[in-house]
Amino acid sequence: MADLTKPPLSDIKHPEEVVRMAMNDSLKFAVLIGLIEVGQVSNKEVVNTVLQLLVGGEFDMELNFVIQDAQNIRHMLELLDHCPPNLQAEIWSVFIAILRKSVRNLQACTDVGLIEHVLKRLRSADVVVADLLIEMLGVLASYSITVKELKLLFGAMKAVNGKWPRHSAKLLNVLRQMPQRTGPDVFFSFPGRKGSAVVLPPLAKWPYENGFTFTTWFRLDPINSVNIEREKPYLYCFKTSKGVGYTAHFVGNCLVLTSMKIKGKGFQHCVKYEFQPRKWYMLAVVYIYNRWTKSEIKCLVNGQLASSTEMAWFVSTNDVFDKCYIGATPELDEERVFCGQMSAIYLFSEALTTHQICAMHRLGPGYKSQFRFDNECNINLPDNHKRVSDIEQLAAPSMPLPQTASDARSVLYDGKLSSAIVFMYNPVATDTQLCLQSAPRGNMSYFVHTPHALMLQDVKAVITHSIHSTLNSVGGIQVLFPLFSQLDLPYESMGSSDVKRDPTLCSKLLGFICELVETSQTVQQHMIQNRGFLVISFMLQRSSRDHLTIDVLGSFLSLTKYLVTCLSANSELLLKQLLDHVLFNPALWIYTPAAVQTRLYSYLATEFLSDTQIYSNVRRVSTVLQTVHTLKYYYWVINPRSKSGISPKGIDGPRPAQKDILAIRSYILLFLKQLIMIGNGVKDDELQSILNYLTTIHEDDNLHDVLQMLISLMSEYPSSMVPAFDAKYGVRTIFKLLASESQLIRLQALKLLGFFLSRSTHKRKYDVMSPHNLYTLLAERLLLNE
Repeated sequence: MADLTKPPLSDIKHPEEVVRMAMNDSLKFAVLIGLIEVGQVSNKEVVNTVLQLLVGGEFDMELNFVIQDAQNIRHMLELLDHCPPNLQAEIWSVFIAILRKSVRNLQACTDVGLIEHVLKRLRSADVVVADLLIEMLGVLASYSITVKELKLLFGAMKAVNGKWPRHSAKLLNVLRQMPQRTGPDVFFSFPGRKGSAVVLPPLAKWPYENGFTFTTWFRLDPINSVNIEREKPYLYCFKTSKGVGYTAHFVGNCLVLTSMKIKGKGFQHCVKYEFQPRKWYMLAVVYIYNRWTKSEIKCLVNGQLASSTEMAWFVSTNDVFDKCYIGATPELDEERVFCGQMSAIYLFSEALTTHQICAMHRLGPGYKSQFRFDNECNINLPDNHKRVSDIEQLAAPSMPLPQTASDARSVLYDGKLSSAIVFMYNPVATDTQLCLQSAPRGNMSYFVHTPHALMLQDVKAVITHSIHSTLNSVGGIQVLFPLFSQLDLPYESMGSSDVKRDPTLCSKLLGFICELVETSQTVQQHMIQNRGFLVISFMLQRSSRDHLTIDVLGSFLSLTKYLVTCLSANSELLLKQLLDHVLFNPALWIYTPAAVQTRLYSYLATEFLSDTQIYSNVRRVSTVLQTVHTLKYYYWVINPRSKSGISPKGIDGPRPAQKDILAIRSYILLFLKQLIMIGNGVKDDELQSILNYLTTIHEDDNLHDVLQMLISLMSEYPSSMVPAFDAKYGVRTIFKLLASESQLIRLQALKLLGFFLSRSTHKRKYDVMSPHNLYTLLAERLLLNE
């Protein structure tokens, strides 16, 4: 007999009836598609129904927003293919919002390969829908992107018939978001459901003689924002069957540490720090045991002391610690299970020092090893670098922080940390639901029998793929270089081809590359091996100079500042290639807007040499020669072809106005002057290049400022300039200048000679002027123009 409680599918008129139907979700979506096609439902009803099916109940952006079944995302995609563009846009906009709310939603999308499905739909999407798809791809790709998905992404941007595929240029926005991820690539995911935790095997005794330290990186990811005050999620619980031991739990945004001495009685300490949801923190809880005085507990957050207190925390018991949980209490009830993510979990049999914990923080949330081999980490960042600057800014002055990278290495890899590991569980070392103990083999075992932990219920180890690891798998940074050759191509559109160019394309692409170079040593090595900056410079010269905007220059300058302040094995070579092929390459910049050129040379003149570490990375003599060549052939005021017989460059495109050229030349000469005088003063070849310029150039406007700079050098640095000027027969250049028709040039030449002679010894004056009767020649030269 038919079930009278189930209405026939043909009788369903409203979407809310679909949700209540006793059938699987795929059929519910199919029924909803039918209602859309016959036009029986409003957009609002469809959106609400889809969201209810996704979250498995009444949807609420604060109370119920976690996707319960990842397969329903596939069903939603099929439904979207039957929706008009305005309805698609409504669904996607809310869907993006719930993705941002929870990592579990992002993981659900990753599980069904949503990036691949969206890329296939992008080309045919409406403009408004396409913008939302691009936004969602940025959110998903910054969480995780596989090799296959990255290949599809690059393939979607490849030109077809000399045009960018429809909407494909917008995918550069997705690239820009990829390096901005925070947190580790692998982590334990705690869903916050009843019974979800990591349970540890029994410990025969607790390591208390030297104190102990619990440390991990964690991220609170609450199921909803309303019950956060009522719930008390536990970070860890280490107890005996009698209920005594140590716990840490959250009350709202605060962490409470408890030491239960007798069941129902003990001590508590509230950590004076507000932990924000959906943000990664490194937590270290240090229990310091003092036999004769009061014991202490210190809590450090992100490498800095957040709270400390005197507390008699030691629990005196001979019982086995057989109620040990990460992310829950022994009851495993819903209100006390942890909801969020954790990276590798460590327990040390010592009270670690602030120095050690600060050094551990510098390793980042992705560290999951045993502190045994110092070549496993990339601590080569100086203290003024952005990634660790927050430590110095926030730390108390009394804290003994690691001052250099070598200090941090010595603290981490002296063997003390490694030998003190009681247990270490990391999300990579898992076998189905088993968490393998990853402490060094020779360490003392505190466990009764097996040391391996167990992930209960829906706790799982999640592996994501960052752009750094995925890009390496598809061939490295060089796979992006062909996109520079497409900058001038038009876009494919539904009607005729849109010939407008997007001037922001280059800045997005270059910004992405520069950000990858800053955040990955592997990318740095690829750029060096493939001469990446030479390739980029060559392709930019072949493209329209409209792409070389102030933002593009800003990306280059930002990377330069990074390489200057973060000296490592790669940065020196990278900096040289960047300077030679980009910043010191006038052919690349001469046709750009005057504001861009002025910014470039003002940076070189005022900021570039301010950091003393850069001196060894700038090849001084060759840079001076290159800069003088730039002045001579590119930044001339008057075309030197007719009088000087020089074939000028930079005449095939729009040059800056004369007043801008003069301003740029002043910055170039200031840079030149600073470059010449760093170290031990002027070198002979550097002075020779300036004298050659003054000798071969005959246009007064092209001479005046260079001659003025030489006078300035002679007056300010006579000790090195006078001998070099004498050795290079600079007087010959002076007499060439005295033949100039310009009175200003002749006056400057006399001034230069005067400074030279006034700072020379009597013998030098005699040796220079007397043998050839130069005083007589000087008078004759001056009379020529009277």
